Amino acid sequence: MLKRLCCALLVLAWSGAAAAEGVHFTDLRWSGTRPSFPLFRAAATGDFQGDVDVRIATRSEPLAYRKHLAFYRLAEALGSRLVPRSEARPLRLPELLASVQKDPVGFALLKDDLMIMNDGTVTVLVSESVPISREVDFGTSLEVRTWRAMAEGQKDVPPERRTLVGGYVETLVLDYLAANVKRTTITVGADAALHLTDNAGAFPERPDAQALDGVLSQLKRVNHYPRRLIDRLRTFERPQADHALHAGTFATWLVATRAIAEMMERRHAILSLIDARVAEVGELSALAF
Repeated sequence: MLKRLCCALLVLAWSGAAAAEGVHFTDLRWSGTRPSFPLFRAAATGDFQGDVDVRIATRSEPLAYRKHLAFYRLAEALGSRLVPRSEARPLRLPELLASVQKDPVGFALLKDDLMIMNDGTVTVLVSESVPISREVDFGTSLEVRTWRAMAEGQKDVPPERRTLVGGYVETLVLDYLAANVKRTTITVGADAALHLTDNAGAFPERPDAQALDGVLSQLKRVNHYPRRLIDRLRTFERPQADHALHAGTFATWLVATRAIAEMMERRHAILSLIDARVAEVGELSALAF
């Protein structure tokens, strides 16, 4: 495999840029994390502009990108801005190798595990980067506990915290819909807003029912929900779900039919909770964000 990759580099008269159907990368470098779907960073032009995160498909998990993309498509369908724009694109192998050649560590990581398609391309998931960001532990940090207390009505929500507290509740809703119970961190950007950048736990093949009950329990304690998200959720019927997650042919579906059916059942549970909360405290209070 290494010999094959090196030969591909030697025959290229390339400047170190890579193109993936409307997106052009330069200076592709490994981020330092080593998941099964390796995370790289690059500068992009074309359909994406500026810094981007790039996850490159591997033989060990060739379809891992679908979980990330499905979560983005769900958030997009519900009008959520928490998930950075993401698209899957085919990238020609020689161009990928040329783009990563300045990063020998990244090249060594990829050389034996690239998932090369029959047409000589490699699938990459391109996502907009969150500039000047910091990661926050979603389970144990004092910051998240404070947002939780505000969302549950234990504390008043100051104006400067409304976006963060609303984003916290929005995260719970999106994760519950996608059966994502493995979120460990969230990202706070320079815009003082939440961003969900690691969504590998979305739409698992076998949802953890007990852990999902735990997320639902958190949602039951919430007093204030984002009105915009809930309004979109009310109109998010099965045709809209199929359009977001089952677009194209069967081979391009992002999740299984059963996963969508289960998601729609969880949608019904959330709306029932919110209707009960509206009846209890009034619409202005229940849909305060």
